[in-house]
Amino acid sequence: MAKQNIETQALDYGMEMIGGKWKPIILYHVNKGTNRFNKLFSEIEGINRQMLSKQLKSLERSGILDRTLYGEIPPRVEYTLTPLGKSLLPVVEAITQWGQNQIAETVVISEVVEVNTISEINEEPEIKEVSEIKEVPEVKEAPKAQEIPEVKKDAEIKEAPKVPQNQQLPLF
Repeated sequence: MAKQNIETQALDYGMEMIGGKWKPIILYHVNKGTNRFNKLFSEIEGINRQMLSKQLKSLERSGILDRTLYGEIPPRVEYTLTPLGKSLLPVVEAITQWGQNQIAETVVISEVVEVNTISEINEEPEIKEVSEIKEVPEVKEAPKAQEIPEVKKDAEIKEAPKVPQNQQLPLF
């Protein structure tokens, strides 16, 4: 029982370090050489500036990324992987490989479904002989629609009572 608890704690710790949607993607891009904020922002599809900043700060606090601020105008900031961050790369690469395999499998499965569907469409329909023809039931006439009453003419429509502008109407 204690061993499972330790394993669960280790998994929780690992997921806290790199879990979520964005952290593994950020680690992947920083490892590939993208280490400036604006470059990361332009390469990571779907992330907003606030989320990227939050995730970078979290990875920096965790000791996975180093943030180097250069004293230039305009200021320049670069992110690099720490030794701890580099030790996570096999995990990120394994996730990447697994995802690529799943995508490839999905494409193969969808192509097989398409081929089966096309072959089913191209097959000649099977014609069966009918030994008995049953009588077709007599079609009854549909009931007639009810007549729509005439719309009242302008003279018959009563106008709403006018309320003076200063007078307030009761609230319900």
